[in-house]
Formats: sequence, C-alpha cells, structure tokens
Amino acid sequence: MFETVGLAAALAFLPEVAAARAGAVLEPHPGWIAVLLLAARYGSGGFFTGLVACAVAVGIASTVAGTGLMTRWSRLDSGPNLIAFGACLAVSWIASWHLRRQADLDERYRAISDRASQAQATTEILRGVVATLRGRVDRSLTSLSFLRDVAARLDGTDPTAAAEGAVDLALARTGASAAAVKVGVGTFQRLLAVRDARGPRALTPLALQSADLTVPIRSGNDRVGVIALWGIPPSALDKPAATDLEIIASWCARALTDSARRRYEPAAPARRVV
Repeated sequence: MFETVGLAAALAFLPEVAAARAGAVLEPHPGWIAVLLLAARYGSGGFFTGLVACAVAVGIASTVAGTGLMTRWSRLDSGPNLIAFGACLAVSWIASWHLRRQADLDERYRAISDRASQAQATTEILRGVVATLRGRVDRSLTSLSFLRDVAARLDGTDPTAAAEGAVDLALARTGASAAAVKVGVGTFQRLLAVRDARGPRALTPLALQSADLTVPIRSGNDRVGVIALWGIPPSALDKPAATDLEIIASWCARALTDSARRRYEPAAPARRVV
C-alpha cells in the first residue's frame, strides 16, 4: 500500500504537476515506470493497482495544476503511452507466472517439510523401540544366564548349592528383600542358605515366625525343609507366585533330602550374602 502510494506520487503526481505548469507533454508518461515496477513485483495484481493509483495521481495533479483532466487523458492513446502500457502488461504476465511457480514451489516445500518432520518423528519412535528391544534382549540374555545357573544348582546333588539356587529364584520371582532355606523337622532344623538384602540397618532377625510367607519343601509325603521369605511386596502375594514357589520347593527337594537325613550331623555355616 505505502509503496504504491509513494511510486504514484513520485512518478505520476509530481511529474504531472511540473509538466502542467511548464506546458510540456510527457510521452511516455513517467507514471508507467511505477506501473512497471509494481507489475514486476506483484504480477497482474500490481499492474492493475499501479494503473489505478497512477490514474488517480494524474487526475489529482491535473486538478492542482488547473489543466483539464480530459486533455491529459486524451494523450493516453499516443504511440509511446500504448507501448508503455503493453510493456507493463507483458511484464505483469511474466511476473504472475513466476509468482504462481514460486507459490507451487513453496507448497511443495511445505509438503516435503511436513513429510520430513513425520519421517523424523517416525525415526525417533523407531529408535526408542530399538532401544527398548535392545534392553529387553540384554535382560533376556541376563535372565537366561541366571536361570541356567539356578537350574544347574537345583538339578545338582549339592544340597547347599540347591538351597542357594532356590532362595535366588524365590527372590527373583517375588521381589522379596530376604529369603532362607531351612532343612529338617521341628527343633532339628538348620539354616542351609540365606539371602538378606535388607541392608546393614536391618535389626530384626530372620525368624520363621516373622516371615511373610513360608513354603514347605516335601519329598513325597515327608517334609524335609521350608523356604521362608521376608519383605514381599503386596503385589507379589498372589496365587501365581505361591504356585511358582511350590514348584521351586519341589525342584530343590531331591537335593535337600539327603541333607535332611543328616540333621544330626554338625551343620556347616550357612553362606550369607548381603
């Protein structure tokens, strides 16, 4: 808006006032320069806007200078003015074509930018999925190594190793803070394995009476020991966990049977891991 008014005033109004007062005829009129510049910048829209603005400026200048408006308009059909009009019109068509092409390129650029943004977002999501899967694979490998080690100890003949495997597997299954395996019956029970992760500030001894859960270890109809757990999270106290603990107890029963039969023998110190 401001550039249209400025060009019309500078190239149409002022030259027209000066020419009218001097009695000169401007052919082609300098106002066509303003029309040409606006047509080159804005295409057909700029051409028509410049044409109207310059016509108004010439009319105002003729009124100010006291010359007849029709006298000035009668000279527009001269050869130089018609050539200037045709040149401005051609420039407006070329500029409009360039503007349409620029608009198409801008639209394509926005579409490509949107697709690139979506692809980047998808890539970030896939990276997160890959990181999650990698973490799961690492945990699976660790879990498989742990399960293989526990299974080897539970299937072995060493009762202490089997008891330690049982408490390790029970802790991993329930998330308890402490677990122990005792073999024997009544007053002849002895501590065969214990895992205590309560920390150095734990003052309460691991007594069977204070255990959150106890699972008997049976060999046939005979009870050969017990698995006791402390600090089990409430969410882990469910039927599936109890079933898994019974399976763990039955798994280590074979290796502990001989240990229960030797209850009168001096007991080796239980290995305690804090």
